[in-house]
Amino acid sequence: MISFTRPSVQTELDRFFKSVTEKRYFHESISKSAFTQSRRKLNPKLFKDLNRLILDYYQNNSPQISTWKGNRVISIDGSLLNLPQSNDIHNEFGGVRNQYENIVSARCSFAYDVCNELVVDAIIDKRRSCEKEMALQHLSMLNPSKDILVFDRGYPAQWLIGVLIKKGFKFCFRLSTAWKGAYGQFDKSDDDEDWTMVHHAHKGIDKLKEQGVPLQIEGLRLVAIGLASGEKEILLTNLTDRDKYSIEDLKCLYHLRWGIEESYKTFKKVLHIEHFSGKTALSIHQDFHARIIMLNISSMIRRQCFEEEKQSKNKIQINKTQAIAKTKDFLFDIFYRQNIKLYLKQMLHLLKDRIDIVRPFRSFIRHDATSRRRVKALMYRGV
Repeated sequence: MISFTRPSVQTELDRFFKSVTEKRYFHESISKSAFTQSRRKLNPKLFKDLNRLILDYYQNNSPQISTWKGNRVISIDGSLLNLPQSNDIHNEFGGVRNQYENIVSARCSFAYDVCNELVVDAIIDKRRSCEKEMALQHLSMLNPSKDILVFDRGYPAQWLIGVLIKKGFKFCFRLSTAWKGAYGQFDKSDDDEDWTMVHHAHKGIDKLKEQGVPLQIEGLRLVAIGLASGEKEILLTNLTDRDKYSIEDLKCLYHLRWGIEESYKTFKKVLHIEHFSGKTALSIHQDFHARIIMLNISSMIRRQCFEEEKQSKNKIQINKTQAIAKTKDFLFDIFYRQNIKLYLKQMLHLLKDRIDIVRPFRSFIRHDATSRRRVKALMYRGV
């Protein structure tokens, strides 16, 4: 189940049992019906616990762990996943209706270590779930003493900011233009201001009382960063030590958040998460968390086992899609063979030439999402 991607269930089962058997010319498999009956007994929590064990082992034994100014940078963001049509799935996750059909979908959320490219925690829930509420659920898996949380424009809310401060987290939000009070701070030339957040409107007071957050929050900092488009990017943070965190540092910190966007692209386009292997709510939960394990294992191997031996004026890295493909091919060997190092060496020998040049600060024109593009280029292929 961890290695399932685009092919059919029966195809993957046959490949798995071919790897398991020791016979050279003949192997047995099972039917997809037998697999479906067996998976009903499997609690999806197994994959969440397994992912936690893998991450803990990595944290305690990895020879190199990347940080930013000694902190782990955790980006939290959500996305929507299209689901198969079935009554069981619709009752579990819900959906919406457009002018043509009912669309069954779920909302997912990642707490993503952008420096090490690892999904620290993942949640899948109803489509109508609140992303801010889902962000709160991630906090139990994070460490306020070493984590800096980075959020996009959809997350700033006084009650959420108050909860993060109460729990001792350091954070950085980007504010949307709806925050008129914050944007009004920068009518002057100064791009770095101390700020006190004050709640004036009646709307949202119940949520503040529920979370025990005061109507006025002090000790915040606003930073304005000019973009190439001419507009200003306003960041809200409680990293108020200007000697340690300059404006340029905060700009780099928020730029790191792009890593979670890349992880969602890989999750959907390469691992083909939306091609689920069943039409029950249980299978959705199983596939989702099993695929997180595949994503994390491939990132660990890709980042830990690569040394830049070739001379190049640019930084180079192993191609992500190829790393996932080889992890899938060698997954049985990694889990079940006795001499794991031998198979890892074979895998790394194949990967050492599958490299890409890292070109930082590249940008492309963002197409208008409201216009339908009838012809879409197939830029990413599954494994």
